[in-house]
Amino acid sequence: MRVRTLIRYLPALAVGLLLAQLSLILLSYAANYMLRYLISAVDLNANSIQYLWLILHDVSLLFILSAIVYFGYRKFLSTLPDDLFSAILMQLPITYISLYLLRPSFDLSSLASSASTISSVTASISVLLVYGLNSLARRRTGTTT
Repeated sequence: MRVRTLIRYLPALAVGLLLAQLSLILLSYAANYMLRYLISAVDLNANSIQYLWLILHDVSLLFILSAIVYFGYRKFLSTLPDDLFSAILMQLPITYISLYLLRPSFDLSSLASSASTISSVTASISVLLVYGLNSLARRRTGTTT
């Protein structure tokens, strides 16, 4: 690729950095009330149903935030490329944070230990999932924008 082509993809990386920061902020605010919810649960153990709610909560927050950021990128930076490479560049910062810095345990023996692993894996593929679903929907309807 030429340098000019690579420069056109830099905003996708910047949006990815913004997404990573927003996800850390959002999950830190959400952790406060989810912790209060878990503490208030009666007879909480490692396989309690409350951990399923925690998994669903974290996954949905990450997926919704990724969709908002991705479609915001498409709407406000519509002159820039919207392809798989730009989606990968948007995904890279949050993948680095969720898989390398936070280091999930990948221990799926209980719901309590599965919660962080599933949230990290979801965060590391969320933008690519939104991009894939959007591409599939555009292909089905026959639109290109």
